Amino acid sequence: MLDPREPTVQSRQTDPLSAITVGALSIIAAGLFVVAILATYTYSTPNAELPLVIAIVLLFVVLLGANLLRLAVRILRPGR
Repeated sequence: MLDPREPTVQSRQTDPLSAITVGALSIIAAGLFVVAILATYTYSTPNAELPLVIAIVLLFVVLLGANLLRLAVRILRPGR
């Protein structure tokens, strides 16, 4: 009969961009919640919403670009 092998522990390196992506998406979610509150109660801060929305969109675009760049590097360099 075949002897079962001992399970080998393979430590997988986490991708730092994945951690940054999770953190940035959390910030984006919190920012969108603040925008929703500001959109509901605009009587005290009427001009605070637009810069916040622009910052959230720019953060999302930068995050998307970084992830697309990572994907391109993984496709072009399959050995890594």
